[in-house]
Amino acid sequence: MGDRVFSLYYITDDGVVVIDPISRNIARETMKSIRRHTKLPVKYVIYSHNHWDHNLGGEIYKKEGAKFMTHEEAFKNFPPNPEVINPDETWKGNKHTLKMGKQNIELYYYGKNHGSGMTVFRFPEHDAVFTVDLIVPDRVLYAYLPDASPQNWLKDLYEIKKLSFNDLLMAHVRPIGSRKDLDLQIQYFEDLYEETKKAMEKKTPFFDIPTTVKMPQYQHLQNYNEWLHMNVWRILMEISTGV
Repeated sequence: MGDRVFSLYYITDDGVVVIDPISRNIARETMKSIRRHTKLPVKYVIYSHNHWDHNLGGEIYKKEGAKFMTHEEAFKNFPPNPEVINPDETWKGNKHTLKMGKQNIELYYYGKNHGSGMTVFRFPEHDAVFTVDLIVPDRVLYAYLPDASPQNWLKDLYEIKKLSFNDLLMAHVRPIGSRKDLDLQIQYFEDLYEETKKAMEKKTPFFDIPTTVKMPQYQHLQNYNEWLHMNVWRILMEISTGV
């Protein structure tokens, strides 16, 4: 299947909301899909967080007159890129509700986890939650978790678990899932911490730990052989340095 990336759009009676343009090609195909279902304009484009792989290609929506929006912490941490359209609006705090006609979209911010300003979206009308990058099904964590805070990430997964929803929508690999995917992500994190700590307690030479930790119960997941040792490295650095 590969590590595909997905955008999301929500049709309300007052217009369309797009979450993450991703790229020009994906935005163009998304717009084609929108037009197959409605003639209503795209009113908002919301960036889920600060990473380029979700934020490029928004020009087609800007031409529609869409307002771009993100959490203020995401905007503060936007890496410079001329292909990323700066937001017209930012929101702050831990929760914001975007009202679109008779529909609401609930936006949640839990703090530093994966990237900056990461927003989790809840759609009460559909009893669904959309998470971007926080829960990736059928795959181990991305490489060495470049600018993430793993401990906070795990804590925030438990916060997401408290939300009321049935369907879980995701942005990589497979777009539609359930609470089982959230539970597996939590379990993977917990096992990753446990096995790394066990290796440290056994006095395994520090620089050997990433290659000696094995988690065979997850070897069916994508990129297990390529990325597990990098996952361990990130947890090891967090435990040993505090960051």
